[in-house]
Formats: sequence, C-alpha cells, structure tokens
Amino acid sequence: MRVDIVRGVATLVLAIAACKRSGTAAHGELVASWSGSDTGRVVAGARTSWCPVARRLEVLATKDDRGFGLVLYPAQDSIAPGTYPGFDPGVDTVHRPGSAGAVRWFAERSVVAYQSDSGSIQAERGDRGLELTFGFRMRSLNGRDTIRATGSARDLAPGPCAADSVPGAAPRQ
Repeated sequence: MRVDIVRGVATLVLAIAACKRSGTAAHGELVASWSGSDTGRVVAGARTSWCPVARRLEVLATKDDRGFGLVLYPAQDSIAPGTYPGFDPGVDTVHRPGSAGAVRWFAERSVVAYQSDSGSIQAERGDRGLELTFGFRMRSLNGRDTIRATGSARDLAPGPCAADSVPGAAPRQ
C-alpha cells in the first residue's frame, strides 16, 4: 500500500516537474500561494483526472516555471463533498478519505519541491464543477525546510486518468 502512495505522489511530482502535458486541456482554475522558508504563488488552469481503478482524483496546475498538484483519495467510488485530511505520502499509507499536495518550481540551479505532511482539502460541488479549498504544511523533499500552502480550485471537470492504464498502477483497495 505505501509503495502505491509513494508511486502516486511521485507521479504527481514528476507530472508537475514536466510543467506541461501535451494534449490535455485545462478545465477550471487553481490558485495557490505559499510562505515559510520560501514564498510564491501560482494561478493557472487546472487539469483534473479521475482514476477509477486507484480511486484517486488528481488536480494539476502549471504556469511558467511553477507547478502545483493535489490528490484526493475518497472513501467511496467518487469524490463526495466534505473534508479530506492531509497526510504525508512519504511516510503514511493512504488515508480514506485523505489528500496530499505537491509544489515545485525552478530555482537558479535546481528544482525545488515540497510535499504535504499535514493539512486538508475541503471539497464541494459548485455550479460549474468541483470546488476545492486547501491548506497544507509542506516539507521539502530533502526534509530541511517547510512552507505553508493555501489556495482553492474551482470549476473542476475531471477527465480520464492516464495512470489507470499504466501496468502496475495502484489496484482498487
């Protein structure tokens, strides 16, 4: 189970590191800001995918050299309104309901990346799609620094999930 979580979050970090996925249209918008050992903000179109085999919703937003991703793990076969507590995907097993987040940007000589270790996502149904509000404490992948990230995503319309068609993708639990 832990391997599947790490694989899911690693996939998310790699996807936001790639910065753009060709052929995938954005539906909705994600706004995120962070402060702490570093400060930043991203406002971008959000690409949202529902992965039915893994029972996971992925939200990815990239703009210029910054990327922000969210993952929701519902208790059921779909995203229901409510709170999805955050967890540390590098340490914990999937919590259902649960959520995780990741952010990355390019520094002068490196890629800086953080992942959630606590926080939550609040999900609601809006007139034009799924609405999310989130707040996470995030730690750098090297474990030395932390930031606090907050934001929202609106008008999310999930599309298909490429990860569900990949051999070895997380099986349904």
